[in-house]
Amino acid sequence: MDRLRRVKGLTVGELLSRAGMTKSYYQSRAGFSLPYNTNDIEALAAALGVSPEEVANPEAAPRIEMRVPAAPLAARVRRLIESQAARESDLVDHLDGIDPAAAESARALLAAATNTVVLDEEVLRLITHWADVPTEYLTDYTDDAVTDRTDAELELRDAMREAGASSIQFRALGEMSPDALRAIAQSLRGRPLAT
Repeated sequence: MDRLRRVKGLTVGELLSRAGMTKSYYQSRAGFSLPYNTNDIEALAAALGVSPEEVANPEAAPRIEMRVPAAPLAARVRRLIESQAARESDLVDHLDGIDPAAAESARALLAAATNTVVLDEEVLRLITHWADVPTEYLTDYTDDAVTDRTDAELELRDAMREAGASSIQFRALGEMSPDALRAIAQSLRGRPLAT
């Protein structure tokens, strides 16, 4: 969906406005918490000016290469790796099993010595899928709400791991605010809320 949206030059807000969807409704479906129904697919297809088949089959969508700021994006990817209690090699090995070119792109990003790198957006999608976070966390730096929510979820994951929890389904948290997620994380760590 994001690839089609970017090809059409639409922001998430513009797409949602055209499709008649709220952001929370869209995010619950885009994050795989809930499935899209046929009405959703038809509305999104109409908003994008494509067939419902193109929306339903994202593999048919055109690939997009993005020029991205290397250091901030690599820092976010490393944060995702840390949140999984993993190593860079774990992520690269995972990607290599899916698409060796994606693994090579991830290696290049993590080792980048330049200010920017050019990546296929699919690499970023695969990384966010591996880390179980919204794709926009890596692909849309302007969405402060997604960044804030994702950072809060990562903080809660860290606190839960420190407390001995082995896993949690963050989609089950629903529409809990980033502040509420951080409060839970701080409670698990046994420290007072920062003011």
